[in-house]
Amino acid sequence: MHRIHLSAIPEEEQRSPRGKFHSFSRNVSLALGAPRGGGLWNGGHPFDVQIRRLPPGAAVCPFHLHLAQWELFVVRAGEGTVRSGSERQAVKAGDVFVQPPGTPHQLINTGNTDLEVFIIADNPQLDLCHYPDSDKWGGRSFGRVFRVTDADYFDGEEEPVAGAVPAAPLKRPEATITPFASRRVAIDALPWENFDSPKRKFRGYSKELSIALGAQRNKPTGLGGHPFELELGKLPPGFSGCVYHSHAAQWEFYIFLEGTGTVRTADGRHAVGPGDVVLHPPGEAHQFINTGATDLQYFLIADNPLVDIWQYPDSGKWGFNAPRKFFRPADADYWDGEE
Repeated sequence: MHRIHLSAIPEEEQRSPRGKFHSFSRNVSLALGAPRGGGLWNGGHPFDVQIRRLPPGAAVCPFHLHLAQWELFVVRAGEGTVRSGSERQAVKAGDVFVQPPGTPHQLINTGNTDLEVFIIADNPQLDLCHYPDSDKWGGRSFGRVFRVTDADYFDGEEEPVAGAVPAAPLKRPEATITPFASRRVAIDALPWENFDSPKRKFRGYSKELSIALGAQRNKPTGLGGHPFELELGKLPPGFSGCVYHSHAAQWEFYIFLEGTGTVRTADGRHAVGPGDVVLHPPGEAHQFINTGATDLQYFLIADNPLVDIWQYPDSGKWGFNAPRKFFRPADADYWDGEE
């Protein structure tokens, strides 16, 4: 089990030369073993989680957009202003908002106290950033920040022909920016949804934040979903929210906020409480139970694999997500029923 307490993660200060952009970051995913800037394609995780703390008056980073990366913000303390396209919108503790690819955005602390946010981002292998205020570009694949000087498509590939008509430049389609109000929700405004097993051995409550932000349930990017899902959950004392299980493809990441509990894995049972972070990669069987006297509250982040297979060691069942089906396997020969 990959586990760490938030207090054990050092803050890294990031400050521009004049201090306009200034923040302190706890890189949670790095502390759990992910390489910096690397996703599954580089031995990392399918999403990156960090905690940012901004002093009053400072911005996280310049106004920018990503061509491929998604970012989701949870405001944990303080208040600020989000630039999103041509909009400026106030945000405060308890607000959650998403910035899809193609959406210019920037977060600024316009309050009088530190602004603290969780930032969740997917890790696309190929991405470019554009900075509209300065007309710069940057890219992880390039490893540099640059300004574009127009060039003909065949420039440098063959000797130019005098009087030749330059190749027509490619036209980048204009992105349609969804209004910020439809990409933001207030956690307190969402009702708790309860779930119970038939005999109520398993019970809990959830606020499905990504669904509230417009993601289609259990759908990957390109089919109406987001590349990851965020859920706020709570378990009453004595209950577990799910049975002991593992995923063949899905990653699950928990940040425990309130209460105390026990996480069960193949290597034993582990006590967890506020500030503990637990990561379950594919193949790791897991379950957690509220073993305290008050509600156990947590954030759950999970990616959205197109295909996943579940295993339930306690009952010998299996399941898969598309179509959603549970079964116990009966051995069969590969050619059985074929000839």
